[in-house]
This record gives sequence, C-alpha cells and structure tokens, in this order.
Amino acid sequence: MTRDANDIHRNEGVGALREIMDANRRKPFDDHRASGVVGSHDDEQRDGASAHDRRRAMHPPRVRLLNYREYRQHLSSSTAGGSLIKGLVRVGTLISMNGRPGAGKTALLIEIARCLDAGEPFLGRETKQAVVVYIAAEDEIDVLNRVEAQGLDTVMIVVSEEGVPLTKPDRAVAIVREAIRQARERFPGREVFIPFDTLRAGLDGQSVLDDRFTSPALNKLRKLAEDERVVIAISNHTNRENPKQTKGETLEAVVALELILLETDGGWFELHVGKNRAGPGRRQIGRLRYTSIDLGDVEASVVDEIVAVDGVVAPAEKVRKLGGNQALVMSLIRNAILDHGFQFRPFGVEGPEVKAVKEALLREMFIKRKAGDNRADKRRSFDSALNRLLERYLVRGESADGEGVIWHVKKEAEMGK
Repeated sequence: MTRDANDIHRNEGVGALREIMDANRRKPFDDHRASGVVGSHDDEQRDGASAHDRRRAMHPPRVRLLNYREYRQHLSSSTAGGSLIKGLVRVGTLISMNGRPGAGKTALLIEIARCLDAGEPFLGRETKQAVVVYIAAEDEIDVLNRVEAQGLDTVMIVVSEEGVPLTKPDRAVAIVREAIRQARERFPGREVFIPFDTLRAGLDGQSVLDDRFTSPALNKLRKLAEDERVVIAISNHTNRENPKQTKGETLEAVVALELILLETDGGWFELHVGKNRAGPGRRQIGRLRYTSIDLGDVEASVVDEIVAVDGVVAPAEKVRKLGGNQALVMSLIRNAILDHGFQFRPFGVEGPEVKAVKEALLREMFIKRKAGDNRADKRRSFDSALNRLLERYLVRGESADGEGVIWHVKKEAEMGK
C-alpha cells in the first residue's frame, strides 16, 4: 500500500519522513518510483532542471563577435547588404513609395521595374538586374495595362486566389515567399524586386495609421525581405506635402528608404528621398511627368520623362530617360520592322545594309496607339519622342524617292536584342 508523506509525518514524525526522503534521493529513478512514497515531485523537477542546465552547457548559444572587416567577409557569401539601386536601395530591405492618390506612384514603380528588368540605370544610378514580382493588391487590371504599355514581358504579376492579406501576416508572408521561390526558379541568379501596391488595399481597407494591423504586417514583411534577401517596395497613399516632415507612422519606422512624390507646376512631379539608410536623405533626386498610351478602349499612364536633379550624374550625362512616348516608338518600330521592314542601304550600294521602316508608317502607328483625340497633338508627341531617340537609338534618312526612313543605330536591335 502506498504511504502518503502526510501519514508518515503524522504517525512516525518528521525525522522518519526526512530519512525516507533522503534515502529516496540517493536511489535510482526506478527504485524511487518503486518505494511507493508520494511527495518527491520537487526532486524530479530539480533533477530535470539540472539535466537541462547540463544540456545548455554542452550546447551554448552560437554567438561571435566580428569587426566590420570580418562582418563584410561574413556577408560575402550572400547578396544581403548589396545595392539594388546604388545609393538608394539595398538588397534585403523594405522600402516605401509615398504620395497622394494620383501622384503617379504606380507609374514610377513600373518605371523602376523597367530599369531593373533591363539592368539599366535609374536616375543615373547603377542597378542590378532583377526579376520584378508585382503584387497588384489595389487594381491589377490597371497594373496589367501599364506593364503592357511598356512592353515588359518579363515583369511577373502575382496571381493569388486569396490575394495577399496583410491582415493575416503569416499567410501573406507564406504567399510572398512562394512567389519569391517561383521567381528564382524562373530567373535564376537575378535579384528580386517586389512592389506591393498598395498598403491600404493589402490591409483590406483598414487604416494604415492603426498599429494593430500595420505593425504586425510591416514587421513581418521587413523580416521576410531580410531573410530572403529581396527588396519589397510598399506603395502608400499619404497627404504628406513636405519631404522633411515625419508623421510617426509605423511605415516610416520600419522601412530603410522613403521615396516621396510631390506635385509641382507644369504637370511635373518632384521625387524626393526622405529617410535613407543607403545614402543621403531629405533631398530631391529627380523630377518626372507622365503620358497616356492607348490600349484599345483604355489608357495606361506611364512615365514620359524623368530627369536626375541632385548632381549624382555629371551634367553631360543628365539626359532624359526613355519615357512613355519614346518607349512606345521603340515598341512600334520593333513590330514594324518585323511586319513591314525592308532592306535599305543608307550609304549607297557599297555600304552596309540595314532593315528600315518608313517614317510615315511609324507615325501613323503611333497616332493610332497614342491616347487622345487631337491628331495634331499626337503628331507633335511623335516628332518630339523621335527627335530624342535619334543618334542614341535610331537613325533617320531618306529613300531614293525622298521618303523618310528610320532604322536602328545598332544592328542587333533589329532582332529585339
């Protein structure tokens, strides 16, 4: 019969109880259980704690102290900390694109996507080629139209039956992580750039100022960007009018870079940097304006002109980037060469042969595709865009019968390379 410790204490005294307990401590565990004495639970706990301490002593935390040179070497096996856009965007970070509704946040994100997709400079800054994985949480058809207008065949748009619900941060992270996996499988060796358009839509309409929703979601995305060594760019509606102003929002706290669009005169918008952990902050870095491209019965707004203004590029290099109208002309001439191109010797029968198209045909294609009803305005837009492309990308000449003829500066461009 099992004897209770209280019975032993009551019938035989405290001395007898102490002797039994001391004897049980000295016995193996099985003998201890077989003795039938209840009340040794504290001993078991102490023994368990001691075993845990011994295991911890055998496997101490893996901690190292490194100086900055050693830490650089430690990072050398990954891309973490490297630049995606020099002086602006580091790999493994969460960044934000801020502006009022209609300020052109989506158009600018797609312009950045265009540069990264091609590995071209952005505002004169070096870039690394990246696969763009676009999360169109707010208006996926609008994003689709803009990507099509720019002819960006390798920009990927995330399609998820449940969306990317930031109100369920763990689920959202799982969806984005799977998109990253597929992107790396499809484009091995490239960095990954993920625009998330917009924060409010991802939160299913919840206020971006409500920390109950924004803080868990944004911190999960920041951790995901660090762990996966990708860049996640959050598009955010804001009424911020001063790039040096801060509002104490969670988004400001967790991002490594803030880009801010502010409207100015003449249809131009200023691009400012707010917070910046990769370079100088609180300054203007560019200015841009937009144009519309006709896609059948809808129009797509894209960047038409973008100019660096902060001195990163030497004055002689401060050329207008390939904008909406120029991109449209380049897209049209590629198709025109395939469908209507002809062999042309611009320097006589002994000179090199190129594949060309008639300028009049290219102009009519542009007028038909360009949004708007004013034919004269569209013709001027074509002439302006073509003039900017001449010498750098295209050449204009005349055929034997005096018609304007256009061809590529580089022969390999005839094949779309």
